[in-house]
Amino acid sequence: MTLLLTLLALVLLLDLLIFVVLLPSLLIRLLLVPLCPEVVWSGRGRQKRLALTIDDGPSGTGSEALLVLLRELEVPATFFLIGTHLERDRRFARRALQQGHDLGNHLWRDEPSVSLPPPLFQQQLADTERAIARSAAPASLRWRWFRPGGGRFHRAMLDALSARSYRLVLGSIFPWDTLRPPLWFVCLFVGLNAHPGGILVLHDTPALSGRTLETLRLVVPELRRRGYRFVPLAELLDPAA
Repeated sequence: MTLLLTLLALVLLLDLLIFVVLLPSLLIRLLLVPLCPEVVWSGRGRQKRLALTIDDGPSGTGSEALLVLLRELEVPATFFLIGTHLERDRRFARRALQQGHDLGNHLWRDEPSVSLPPPLFQQQLADTERAIARSAAPASLRWRWFRPGGGRFHRAMLDALSARSYRLVLGSIFPWDTLRPPLWFVCLFVGLNAHPGGILVLHDTPALSGRTLETLRLVVPELRRRGYRFVPLAELLDPAA
C-alpha cells in the first residue's frame, strides 16, 4: 500500500511538473493575475490578439535582422532595452520607433533587478531611460513600460515605478528560450500557450537573436492561421481597442 501511494504521488508530481513546464500560461492567468493585479501579465477580452515583446537588446547585427524580419512579417513589437547594450547599436531605438515599434526599460545591466538596493534601482531606471531617449532622438518618448531583469519584483519596486509613471510588464507566454531548448519545443510551447490577450516574451542577445528569428518565422504564420493577430502592447491592454 505504501509503495502504491508513493507511486501515485510521483505520478501526480510528474503531471504537475509537465503542466508547469508546458502550460504555465494557465497558471499565470488563474493564479498570478488575481494575486498581482498591478503587474501586466496579459490583455483582457476574447479577441485573438497577441503582443510580442523582445528583451535584452540591442544585440547588434541580430537586432537589425529582427527589424528586417518584423517588417516583412508586419508584426509590431515592444523592445525592452538594456542601457549598457545600447553601446552595441547607439541608434537602434530611433530605427525601431521609425518602424512602428515601442520601447521599454529593462534597466542598465543584464542582472536580477530584484536584488538591487532601492537607490541603485532608481538610479539605473533613470540612467536607462536617458540612454534610450538619447538613442531615440529626435523622437520624444512617453515612458510606460518596464520589465525587471529576472522577472521578479517586490513592493518597493512597484512603488518606485508608479512614481515615474511606469507599468511593470511580465507576460503570459515565456517559451523557456533562455534555456535554449530545441526549436520544435519552443514552437510547441507557443502553440499550446497562445491565448487571447497573450504577451509573448522572446530575447535579443548575441546568443539568442538567431533563435528568435527562427522562432518568429515559424510561429507567426501558424498563429495567424489559427486566427491570431499581433498588435502593439498599448492596443492589447486598451479595453476600448
